Amino acid sequence: MTTVIKHALRASAGMFGSFRPEGWNPRLRVHLRGPAPAGGELVWSVARPDGSPWFEHRVAVPELDAQQTTVLDLQRWVDGGDLGEPGTVAFALRIVSALDGVDLPLHTGSLTAVALDGEQRYAIDNDWMLGLGLLCLNAVDEYDAPRLTATIFLKGQVDTSRLEAHCFHEGRRIARATFVDNRHAFTANDGTVVGQEITVSFDDVRGWNNLRDSGWGSDWHLLDQHDGAYQVTLSRDSTVARVIRFEVSDGRITTEGAVEDDPGSGAVILVDAAVEGSLDGAWRTDGAPAFYGDAVTAASWVGVDAVYARRIDRPVAPDPVFDDQTTAALQAFVDRAERLLTTWEAGLLDSTPPFDTGQMLAADAVLREQAEYSEMRDKVVSVPGEHPVTIASGPASVGDLRERMEAVFAAARSRLSGAAQAEEDELAPYRALLAGDKLAVFEEHPANAFVYTTTDRRVIETPEELAAAEYWYFEGPLDVPSTASVDGVTVKVSVQGWRVLGWQFDETGAIVDEFETQGPGSSAPKSAFQRDR
Repeated sequence: MTTVIKHALRASAGMFGSFRPEGWNPRLRVHLRGPAPAGGELVWSVARPDGSPWFEHRVAVPELDAQQTTVLDLQRWVDGGDLGEPGTVAFALRIVSALDGVDLPLHTGSLTAVALDGEQRYAIDNDWMLGLGLLCLNAVDEYDAPRLTATIFLKGQVDTSRLEAHCFHEGRRIARATFVDNRHAFTANDGTVVGQEITVSFDDVRGWNNLRDSGWGSDWHLLDQHDGAYQVTLSRDSTVARVIRFEVSDGRITTEGAVEDDPGSGAVILVDAAVEGSLDGAWRTDGAPAFYGDAVTAASWVGVDAVYARRIDRPVAPDPVFDDQTTAALQAFVDRAERLLTTWEAGLLDSTPPFDTGQMLAADAVLREQAEYSEMRDKVVSVPGEHPVTIASGPASVGDLRERMEAVFAAARSRLSGAAQAEEDELAPYRALLAGDKLAVFEEHPANAFVYTTTDRRVIETPEELAAAEYWYFEGPLDVPSTASVDGVTVKVSVQGWRVLGWQFDETGAIVDEFETQGPGSSAPKSAFQRDR
């Protein structure tokens, strides 16, 4: 039985063979899988919108065995034969061979052309594809460890440099797409691009790894080792445009959607792609799918088992049995990891510099808990990483918790080290100009924490002014002892006061004199910032 690969039909729906002003004339690209008879032809019969015959086009088909495929372009060039108005045309595909006496129906379907702005401008209506996603584990390119690949359809024209895709597991981003490719452009009859088929691939997310015992791909995220909720998100101009959601259970992608055979990538799962935002512009949500007739299709539909045909099943080891001490230690580790992740993970991993004081305190608080957490982690080092556990956010594994906690601590260290470096950069201009006692006093009183003044209480604002000043002063609060009379009894009390510390330096930066004055009141008088000469 010769089969039509419907994925290929979908990919070519918007192409046109006519660029003439008379109207529109469709083109199809058909993938065929053998066996195909000797001397065969692919016959493409197309009706006008009113149901009357429009044209019949024949293309020779090479003889194919059961494992071979071929691609055929169907396009009819006849002067004056284009349609000059929009509408829906029905079509049928047959393979015939007079030599072998074969006349085999392959597929019936339809194409709907819509009018675009401007004179005699038409395009195939592909709006029904915008909510469609194609998900596969590309076992053709690398069957021992197939990449997660998703195909998404966008309306209009967009440069792939403006697109990026990410994969999430249980709400946590695990990978950015390695490749974002424009596989096909849908065009109007004047050549204008009206839509694109975008495919994204994740090198770091694989369906399985048949060779993992060799250590190959040890840093990959393997779907068959991590059950749970996943989503692939495509962003267009930094705005989310599509979201594909799917589940992995018992190591396999679960789906209620159809699965079709594709010779280019293996079994493809048809899934919903949620359309987000408004970058696609206006589009019809009620359009009927093109190509799919009710009567005939020889498309090769398969089951989800075909997705995993190349995966080597490994015997599942029984859950380990732990002694009471290990069980208690494991529960303590899980509880601590869950608390730390719930409290700190999102804030640390999702924020970017510059960081405010609260964020710095958060990083410091996390790192203060690292030592105790590490003791708990080390007590369960014998527990396999794949051992399943359950936390508030859902199912996980011991290895997941370890990895996520390391990421949290790394983010906290990075935040603090970045802040320390920023402080060093801020103080570097001062340190470059100061020497001797001036530099020593400055290190005890850094400019980002103290207000420097000089004679007559003038604030020093620049590194150059600080280096040139003969006198440095600092003012601070002080509790000044005093006495008071209460009911005729004298008691000792403290009142608000001020204290001014000062230094005098020579031209080399050496201290000539140190002095201190203090007194009651909310602030020091100007005279406290003057020295007799």
